[in-house]
Amino acid sequence: MAQSGAVYVALLAALTAGVAGMLAAEFFHGLDVLLWAGGGLALAAVAGITAAVSRADPPADAGH
Repeated sequence: MAQSGAVYVALLAALTAGVAGMLAAEFFHGLDVLLWAGGGLALAAVAGITAAVSRADPPADAGH
């Protein structure tokens, strides 16, 4: 099953937003909730990327 590019773009955007949230939590010390929310979002995005890659079709010349 071929994944569309939009799936990977959305997951990469979620990963970027999660990391940005964690970095913002380090800069703004009063917003500790951003560390947990950003970390959770980044972790979910990595899991989504892993699942999308695992469902990708192998290349046609695989195994030759």
